[in-house]
Amino acid sequence: MLRKFFIFVILVLVVISFGKTKLTFWQFMMDDALAKEVLSGFSKEFPDIEVEVVQLSWSTGFDKIVTAIAAGAAPDVVELGNTWIANFASEGVLSELHPEDLEKYRDFPGMNSTEYMGKYYGYPWLLGTRAMFYNVDLMMKAGLDPDRPPQTWSELLEAARKISELPDVYGIGLPAGEVYSPWQEWFLLAIWGNGGNVISKDLKKATLNSQQNRDTARFYQELSKYALKSKQKDLGDAFGEGRVGFLVSGAWSIGTLAQSYPNLNYGVCLIPKPDKPDGIHASFLGGEILAVPSQTKNVDAARKFINYLMRPEIAMIITKHYPGVYPADPKASSDPWFEDNPLHLVFFEQLKTAFPVPPTPAWPKIEDVLTNVVDDLIISYKDVDEVLNFYNTEIQRILDEVGM
Repeated sequence: MLRKFFIFVILVLVVISFGKTKLTFWQFMMDDALAKEVLSGFSKEFPDIEVEVVQLSWSTGFDKIVTAIAAGAAPDVVELGNTWIANFASEGVLSELHPEDLEKYRDFPGMNSTEYMGKYYGYPWLLGTRAMFYNVDLMMKAGLDPDRPPQTWSELLEAARKISELPDVYGIGLPAGEVYSPWQEWFLLAIWGNGGNVISKDLKKATLNSQQNRDTARFYQELSKYALKSKQKDLGDAFGEGRVGFLVSGAWSIGTLAQSYPNLNYGVCLIPKPDKPDGIHASFLGGEILAVPSQTKNVDAARKFINYLMRPEIAMIITKHYPGVYPADPKASSDPWFEDNPLHLVFFEQLKTAFPVPPTPAWPKIEDVLTNVVDDLIISYKDVDEVLNFYNTEIQRILDEVGM
């Protein structure tokens, strides 16, 4: 009798196992322990869906995803960097968002980074951005009010000038001489804040030499007179040592400063905006996007899983492990964690006016051009019109080669 009972139990377990929908989830953010914590609630709520979580590395993950898709072995759900969406969507290998989900998340920060050619191909899950750090003590020494950090370009320009008059101090740090940071840590952000862009909305025409961008470049050149110009890491160290008044950086700097410069008296504010009614506190939007490859057969189960991961209380589990990425859901701001971490709340607020790079496969080449633009403007101090006209031609050449 006992033997029959055990056989019965085994048969039941086999039936239950075969009755489950199995999903594969490829992602970068969670190790095994964190994945278990995040998914514990899902397995209870959806016992009929079994999820296999695979952690990818940033060094090889992109290539593994490309290879799997090419081989017809794509995962059911995949995490993509938001700058990758255009590459995959242009190849037709991602499913469009279900209309119900598009309606649900349409107004979330980061949804603009999932769009390609008027259609949406992903869910903004975890987002990161830039904000402006300011040295409280240096502001006070320069006769500035640290309770009112600069809100506009003119206010920042004046504050940076005053701080630079202090001995052995720079008003602001501006990245130069390396890839990425020269345009990510403010130049392109300033262009967006002033209503400009580097390519047209249809992704076909270079617009670097527009009037908005000329005005932005002239402001940036003027600001650079009071700046320490170096690589971002060097600027971070200089800020921590109290030698720089202002610095645009990511939320990772909060942890770095706490560890390396625990006595630094500083605050964080939104990135200053242009002095005009339609000026924007614009910032750079980076983020992790959840997508469903078009090869996926378990679409309904994949949607249930993604909608679970999108919940603010679930995404906040990851934020608490990795401060610096935040849930896209605005309701996450009510989480008590932000009360204990008010500097992070500034970054969460900055997400509301953060923009992704243009969704074109040509972007990797265009960003190299922007690095040269910044160096020519603030290191070589070349003529604004000459620089923008020259590199506008370069960007147009890149766009023509891609043939959007």
